[in-house]
Amino acid sequence: MRNVLRKILIVLKWVGIVLASIIVLFFLVRSIGRMVNNITPKGGINETMYVDVNGQEMWINIYGQDKNNPVLLFLHGGPGYSSSFADYKLLRKLSEDYTVVNWDQRSCGKTWLKNQDDTTPITLELMRSDIDVMTDYILEYLDKDKLTVMGISWGSFYALDFAYNHPEKTECCIGLSQALGYYEGEPEYMYSSFVMQAEYLKVADFVSDGDKELAQKIDTDELVQFLVEASLYGHSDRGGEGKSIFFQLKNKYKKELSAYMHEHGETDLIKDCDENMIAAALFCPYYNIVELYKANLVYSDECYNGLVREMHTPGEDNCVLDRKEYQCPVYFFLAEDDLSCNPKMAEEYLNSITAPEKGIGYTTGGHEDTLLHSDELVKFIHENVLK
Repeated sequence: MRNVLRKILIVLKWVGIVLASIIVLFFLVRSIGRMVNNITPKGGINETMYVDVNGQEMWINIYGQDKNNPVLLFLHGGPGYSSSFADYKLLRKLSEDYTVVNWDQRSCGKTWLKNQDDTTPITLELMRSDIDVMTDYILEYLDKDKLTVMGISWGSFYALDFAYNHPEKTECCIGLSQALGYYEGEPEYMYSSFVMQAEYLKVADFVSDGDKELAQKIDTDELVQFLVEASLYGHSDRGGEGKSIFFQLKNKYKKELSAYMHEHGETDLIKDCDENMIAAALFCPYYNIVELYKANLVYSDECYNGLVREMHTPGEDNCVLDRKEYQCPVYFFLAEDDLSCNPKMAEEYLNSITAPEKGIGYTTGGHEDTLLHSDELVKFIHENVLK
């Protein structure tokens, strides 16, 4: 018996040694990778700081290979989601041509980590003021008169809105997966992926005959109205039995539907990116392990509910469709199968405006692919914006 216990203890000892060695090796490799990614280019800039913006300390990183380059401010999407823990790897591809400022907006990313107890109500007016204050700070800090503003998704509306209202500060506007704000049919379009899934459940080979019969009871119009109302107001009485059936089947055939939607407009953040996003996050010089965990664990629209209602209900300031004259160049880079922001509407809008210069480009795939296909984005900017 003693021999058995001794052997077990020896095995446990070596298991502990191996695990400890793996952990030490992991943090050693991560530390080296972070140091490499935190190197400042010769003659360039790599600075992180917190800026006081309307009462909240907001995080930015400034990275570029030549301090004399023009400045580009990147506005992430959401609202309420920053991926600065990984997208820095993609944005650095622009650093030969721009000094890139990556900003975690209000209640996002490292800004949220710094201000977790801040309960300031978030409105369109406040968000507009935030970018105005941040832009003034960046221009003064980097001794520039104007900057290029580039946004994706929600950030693209924010960027276009700023370019229209502040041409004196805007050198150029680049919209990725361009959002136009509220217009008739826009909230419904945002849930078009659910309609596609509902219709596919009615005919897909992997769905049993009995479940196909159930799927016939799904009224897609009612389903979309339920989703829109639930998003805006937190509840909805629409949908009835068909709504319940949809979510039941969606959960049952989750894997198959996911594969189908990836082929029809939904983005896979890992597979679709031309960089290794896991490695980018792992070796991110700006986030420690705890911050990485928290930033990815907490993603909620709760603090943005008031803003979401402002965005998706008729209003004078939450739509750009009536704005036809821009005093700076405007460029859109769109995804062909974007199920969140309608690329056809964006192209029609760009054709309708006047600007000193304007241009449009497309990539394949879904909503986030305009940034994930970063090599194509760089090519588009070189061939259109920088020429």
